[in-house]
Amino acid sequence: MSSTQVETVKTNLGPAPAEAKGKLRYIAQGHLPRASPHNFHLPDMSEFGDERFLTLRSLRPIPTLQELPTCSHHVQLDTQGFTAILHPTPLHASPFGSHSFKNPELLKEHVIPNTADMLKQMTGCKTVITEALLLRSALWSATDSLAAHGSVQGETADLETSFPQFIGFNPINGGASPASKVHLDYTPEGARTHIRKFHPNTTEASMDIIRHEDDLVAAGKVLSEDYKHGEGPRWALYSIWRPLKTVKRDPLAVADYRTYSNEDYVPVGVNTPCLGRPGTSETHSAECYLARHSQRHKWYWIDEQKPEEALVLKFFDSDSEEPHGVSAGGVLHSSVELPGTEGEEARESLEIRCLCIW
Repeated sequence: MSSTQVETVKTNLGPAPAEAKGKLRYIAQGHLPRASPHNFHLPDMSEFGDERFLTLRSLRPIPTLQELPTCSHHVQLDTQGFTAILHPTPLHASPFGSHSFKNPELLKEHVIPNTADMLKQMTGCKTVITEALLLRSALWSATDSLAAHGSVQGETADLETSFPQFIGFNPINGGASPASKVHLDYTPEGARTHIRKFHPNTTEASMDIIRHEDDLVAAGKVLSEDYKHGEGPRWALYSIWRPLKTVKRDPLAVADYRTYSNEDYVPVGVNTPCLGRPGTSETHSAECYLARHSQRHKWYWIDEQKPEEALVLKFFDSDSEEPHGVSAGGVLHSSVELPGTEGEEARESLEIRCLCIW
């Protein structure tokens, strides 16, 4: 990324409001949600009975990767559980455009290695396994293209069985819709199920982790207490989220991990296909968290987020587990509805999900 490229982006950012109000959907106090029968789907919208217009705090100004360590005022992965950086990829320069981010071959060649290098610099990890790329380009619907992923046959089947997975890229079913429900994709149990069940390539890359965890369990140990103090490698799951065009509606809002308490989290299963196994329709339940509202929660977003601006979210971190905690440093998040944006075009965004190993 050249200095000229960075300065051009910074010049185009413009001023941002310090705060805005947006609609966020929680689980009502006392309610126990039912899991969705659809693959990759959170519970039905009717399960989220506590809708609130809450304050969103702006993340601007957004630093570059090089500036991030010295920005004491900016959110950080190791404290809040997420961060935002100005980080153009090769596809943000000519002759490429937003359409290039819908091309799996260009993403493999340019964006996946660029993202892996960024994560290594940001976290200090040794290995980055890119597991999935998720394209969202539709308005919200109760059952979108996610539910059909893994079941398509014919000439596009390689998108369903290859590694990394390209989810929402199938031209027949189209892109996914925004996830407008407060959630964290994995509980600690869900994260451990994920590395064992999601795809054979993920499991193979995680074998040292899995062996060490299984040995600890066989010895009667508690993983949240003993894993990070043992000989197994540290591991974490991250999501790198960026738009394909300036976000005019349904932006991503992220909560400060430190403002949540154990009692705020609501676990629920998400039906998930066991991918990369041709000829099987086997599924597994990967536990995630929903949430109940508290006045302590603090939410952040990037006003009119640009394609060169990336949000980096932590889903799980073996180093962040605590004996009496329920979330290993992962952050709750949601697409958020902003008043007056209902007539804008559907948001287009790309999420890259990675397993990092130290």
